[in-house]
Amino acid sequence: MLTMNRTLDEKISVIDRVYLNDSDIYNLERFASSFSLRVKTYNLLRDRADEITIRALQLLAQQYPELVQKQLQRCKYDMSNMIRYASLAVLRDDELFFREALMDWLANIINSYQIAKECSTAYRLLQVVIDERLPAECAALVKPYSDMAISSLLNA
Repeated sequence: MLTMNRTLDEKISVIDRVYLNDSDIYNLERFASSFSLRVKTYNLLRDRADEITIRALQLLAQQYPELVQKQLQRCKYDMSNMIRYASLAVLRDDELFFREALMDWLANIINSYQIAKECSTAYRLLQVVIDERLPAECAALVKPYSDMAISSLLNA
């Protein structure tokens, strides 16, 4: 059963053998105290995903017009998924979820098409647009996921 937080996910599976330790409690307290900001960020990303994606694609088209022209729908799909999974990861406070659910697979696919450099630029531009369109504290929650996407593509 998935809960809203990975710490709870892990502990529920072994609930008859352990209590949460101090570190687990601290992580849950941190999660709870930042939850309203996480929900706000999730809602903003959900509500503005199309707007953010379209603007990032416009910026990408300035640098890679042929790629965007040929692969517009695929780029839009991939960037929309990145926003969707990042928003869920922000809500869960769970980088591992993001990596396992999206980035490992996406990096392999993108590298097989040999467009990792272009896609890393796309995700950098996506974060630029997020920085412009979301409050700073919300954009800061998304940045680790954008950085992870960029890093995964450049290092795979």
